[in-house]
Amino acid sequence: MPKRHKRLLVVLLSSLATSTVFAPGTVGDVWGANDISESTRQSSCEVSGRVPISPQAVGPLPVAAPIRQLLTICRGVHTMREAEEHSYPAVEFHVGGLTVLASQTIEADSVKSDDPADTWEVKGANGVLPMGVSLRSSWTQLRRAYGAAVVNTVFDEVEVMFCRFPNMSLYLDTDIEALRPIDGNELTRIPSDAKIVRVIISSWPFGGSRCVGVER
Repeated sequence: MPKRHKRLLVVLLSSLATSTVFAPGTVGDVWGANDISESTRQSSCEVSGRVPISPQAVGPLPVAAPIRQLLTICRGVHTMREAEEHSYPAVEFHVGGLTVLASQTIEADSVKSDDPADTWEVKGANGVLPMGVSLRSSWTQLRRAYGAAVVNTVFDEVEVMFCRFPNMSLYLDTDIEALRPIDGNELTRIPSDAKIVRVIISSWPFGGSRCVGVER
């Protein structure tokens, strides 16, 4: 990977590993999404059963859609994501019991409504990943279903990216101190009962290059 891409990847990962800070008010109030009835938006987000999660969509929310379109589907709340050196604007949605954060890696106080989010974060248990894999699955079940993967430590978290889904990363609840140092494809060091704490879906094109040379 070129050095320039590596530097950008570090900045992006730092923005993924930090908490979300909420700002008052809703995005709908700010950008005039109030012409969409509240009942219509709310019913779209009340997904029956488990919420499907994929690199293409989270429930009824298309990942590639501009923020303005997402706000016609679900009611969103303005947030700021605090990274190590930057704050990134985002919108939080609640879909079928999941907390879904759509953010843009830009230096601004609010998202650009005509642009899509470049990073999505999903938290909760009531979801289903590609190929029908439950969000509650253990590491052993995930590995059996998805196969080849690479693992990385991002600040105080363990991140796993399966090579068949290079734009989607799973963050696990395992003790990072017990695993260090860990990098690349040292998958056997992850406890078999480790579970997912959050899912990150990114539009950045770095995932595929991480799997070069990894056995599939």
